[in-house]
Amino acid sequence: NLLREISIRVNEGGNPFIDSECIVECIFDVPSQEHAYLETEAGYAWLDENGKLVIIASTQTPFRDRAEIGYALGLKPEDIHVIAPYLGGAFGGKDGVTVQCLLGLAALFTKGRPVKMWWDREESFLAGVKRLPARMYYKVGAKHDGTLSGLQCRLYFNAGAYASLCGEVMTLAVEHAGGAYRIPNVAIDAFCVYTNNPVGGPFRGFGVPQVTAAIEQMMDMLAEKLSMDPLEIRLRNAVKRGDKHCLGITLEYSTGAHECLQTIASHPLWNDRQSWKKEAPPFKLRGVGLSLLSHAMGYPAEVPDFANARIELTDEGAIRVYAGVVDMGQGNASTNLQIAGEILAQDPATIELVLPDTEKTMPSGSAAASRCTYVFGNALIIAANELKRRMLDIASSFFAEKDTAMLELLQGKIIHRETQKTITFGELAQQMDPAGRVAEGYFKIPVTEEGKGVIYMGPHCIYSYGAHLVYIEIDELTGKVEVKKYLAASDAGKMINPQVYEQQIQGGIAQGIGYALMEDFIVEKGHIKTPDLATYIIPTFLDVPEMLSIPVELGEATGPFGIKGIGEISVNGPLPAIANAIADACGLRIQRAPFTAERVLGELVNKK
Repeated sequence: NLLREISIRVNEGGNPFIDSECIVECIFDVPSQEHAYLETEAGYAWLDENGKLVIIASTQTPFRDRAEIGYALGLKPEDIHVIAPYLGGAFGGKDGVTVQCLLGLAALFTKGRPVKMWWDREESFLAGVKRLPARMYYKVGAKHDGTLSGLQCRLYFNAGAYASLCGEVMTLAVEHAGGAYRIPNVAIDAFCVYTNNPVGGPFRGFGVPQVTAAIEQMMDMLAEKLSMDPLEIRLRNAVKRGDKHCLGITLEYSTGAHECLQTIASHPLWNDRQSWKKEAPPFKLRGVGLSLLSHAMGYPAEVPDFANARIELTDEGAIRVYAGVVDMGQGNASTNLQIAGEILAQDPATIELVLPDTEKTMPSGSAAASRCTYVFGNALIIAANELKRRMLDIASSFFAEKDTAMLELLQGKIIHRETQKTITFGELAQQMDPAGRVAEGYFKIPVTEEGKGVIYMGPHCIYSYGAHLVYIEIDELTGKVEVKKYLAASDAGKMINPQVYEQQIQGGIAQGIGYALMEDFIVEKGHIKTPDLATYIIPTFLDVPEMLSIPVELGEATGPFGIKGIGEISVNGPLPAIANAIADACGLRIQRAPFTAERVLGELVNKK
């Protein structure tokens, strides 16, 4: 029942555990997690007047869908038209076909009459993919000064009954199994196994939350055994640019792990933690926990990661952006309009947007892997600059001006700086050849050649980083853990859209708090015991504290306006930070998540 197996060995000399002066070992279990998006899997389909199958669906992957639908139904991809409007959430759960093939099959027999399928919540829980549960055996060694010397771990991922992208999820987990640390000697064995359970698949973080939960608890366990400050041991071992991570790959791009930790170290929430803990009310235990995070951006090296952008000056003089990457609620569509508006000096609110459509937009990959704004934004910059050049060239002829530097783009027009004469975009459009009013851009994400073949699909080369600090309070009478305060410092490059940036950080934290404290998709003997939102509990606004988000804006030279991916990094932090805070509060290292009131109370009682 083995779906995929991966074995990694990195050895810089010596026996890591014979040479280690401090060794900690632990086993961790993390649960299956349901996406619980607002909009369940949905779509409708029909055959148009030309016999083409048209499908409008809630999907992250319209172009891949077209290929998969064609394969399933025996149709040519060009005979299928997929449209992806704004989604009501996806988080990876719609990274592939859900209703699409079923809709297509039905529409082939309804003679043009539209067919709709919309799963209710219980159907979504039953048939949708889940975050892979995992059991992880970790052993970490260090010197007396806290310097890491070795990592050994075995990882078991539960795929459920079908492959989905479970092998790929496990692969990214392996790449992050050593966290954001320099570890000279590494031995990782990972196994993704089929079981008689609901199908696993992509979920925000794509395997990284599982291993981050383990390695970050190990760091606190080492710190305790060495009588070191948990922040100090992280600062001592955190990767910097030019270091190698656990696969032995050199980090050649922006690497802000240290800067994120230093941001935490200088914040009042860190410096005032002891006094806050001492002020705990009766029957309450208070604790403070840390986690350090890294998350790869984009597809792995051997999977082409590219985007094609198209931008147009319409007949009426409007700017229109054709976006081939889905906006599933994360806000990349509005950010794309900002990028185009910045280059063409237009108010983003006046720019038209065409959402992903296999007939109108161009292939640009999935809305996944923290890649959307980075890869499509770079392609859009190329396209927008080309359109700007063409517009200025035509305008220079209109003004009889050879130097385009004398021209300036303003809202809806171009002005000649010296004479103050103007030409509107509408007038300009009439003087341009229709083909010249459309510009395209192509961008492919950088890859590393180092370590080629070291891991299935190849390693990444660009990572985002973060450091999280959490304040928690435990009720000694009930075992309930309440998150009181949360601080996240994030290195995701420069901010283009501060509001979207902060919302992504906060959304990931909220989802991670659910993963840590309450979400547990339970299956017993093949039967789902948490089939709806009455039995599967997710956080409400009452469960989420005030969250402070501090950007560490180092900037990534290869990114559009200096950005890196922000969509997934924050979901990795809450579970280990909360686990470490629980240990800080009461000395309990609870090895199985989620840390429900029942589980925590049981451990408190056993401790007594």
